[in-house]
Amino acid sequence: MSIIEHAKYYEGKAQNFSHVHTSCEFIYVISGRVNVNDGRQSVDLADNDCLLIKSRQFHNVTVSNEIEYKRFIAFINPWELRTQLVRPDLFAVLTDISKSGMIYLHNVPKLYDGFQRVTEIFEQGGNIYKELGAALDMLSMFYEEVRPRSSYAVENSSKLLTDKVRAYIEQNYADNIRIGQIADKNFVSVGYLTHAFTAETGISPRKYLSHIRCTRAFELICHTNMAFADISRNTGFCSATDMSKCIREYYGKTPTSLRRETNRSDHNMKG
Repeated sequence: MSIIEHAKYYEGKAQNFSHVHTSCEFIYVISGRVNVNDGRQSVDLADNDCLLIKSRQFHNVTVSNEIEYKRFIAFINPWELRTQLVRPDLFAVLTDISKSGMIYLHNVPKLYDGFQRVTEIFEQGGNIYKELGAALDMLSMFYEEVRPRSSYAVENSSKLLTDKVRAYIEQNYADNIRIGQIADKNFVSVGYLTHAFTAETGISPRKYLSHIRCTRAFELICHTNMAFADISRNTGFCSATDMSKCIREYYGKTPTSLRRETNRSDHNMKG
């Protein structure tokens, strides 16, 4: 199953219709006018406006026939995205319809390049990692526009700390790093670090470290012939046994099963 289920640039007239889907739909209007209504909220989109319609949210789209309508449409599968990279903050934005089924951004031209890249990858074809990178780049830009803002310095400092810690983990996950060491480097306690990081991302720094190691190991297991013992050393696990345990908990399958399934899939595609 793909992360990017559909992405395309459209222009010209469009029909009015009502529907629902499990993937998240993104509409980026280049020029024209369109109204989207989910029963609780009615949004009029114009040039450079963007709308996220969340997973499983029924909605009605009304397009003016009198105006040329140019737009990007992208469908992102949040459930597949979640299996590849756990970002609870992003996942909640894409799937939580308890308060609102849509998120509207007014005049955000900087999102244009993100939609263009997602469309190019979908149309030209690409592996799941290219899809993942393109989808996350677009979603991260979108999320930065909608995430709660506060003028309080403590919240701003929490975000800065979280961004710094996240970057450190992503760059040094292969080393024998500990959360206590990260806290010491940033002159905060482990308790404060854990609280700030979890409040910003929805996941503890320890779980995020484990997640990064698992996803990096997954890539090497499925797309190289590297021995499992070498993979475990290169991704920061204590041993191949430790890696196997974490991979099984994370993906529901052993490294051997994942590699066998990937090899079988590659063989069938070549056949």
